[in-house]
Amino acid sequence: MADRRVLDHVGMSVPDLDAAVAFFTAHFAAREVFRLPRVDGGAGRLGAPDDAAFALAMLDIGGARVELIQWWSVDAAGVPPRADLPGGTHLGIEVDDLPGTLAVLAAVPGVGVVGRPVTFAEGPTPGMSNAFITTPWGGLIELLAWGPGS
Repeated sequence: MADRRVLDHVGMSVPDLDAAVAFFTAHFAAREVFRLPRVDGGAGRLGAPDDAAFALAMLDIGGARVELIQWWSVDAAGVPPRADLPGGTHLGIEVDDLPGTLAVLAAVPGVGVVGRPVTFAEGPTPGMSNAFITTPWGGLIELLAWGPGS
């Protein structure tokens, strides 16, 4: 029997599950696949303290799945890890109109624009453009457009 290995989804912790689902559905055409209501206790098998509680929603964004998880834990610091530190992550989302999408998101309360679009002329991704934003809860998203030659 072959050992199959396929990336199924990426998970992202969020402070407010409903608000995060609303953000991704409104701005990235995400579709909610399913939701698991709050589960109290037993979170140790997910790498959290056993007495932590969690709820989650699985989203489909353009055929890729993202699992949003809200945690309730007395030990939680409430500060997302910086991108340059272990545990720091980002989601890369391909968009058709990078400048237009960035302009729309920049007007959303709580969204931060980290950098303006850059288009790479050389290297492993020639023609690819990207820009970064932070979500209202501090998550990092890379907006990218694969242009000619990439």
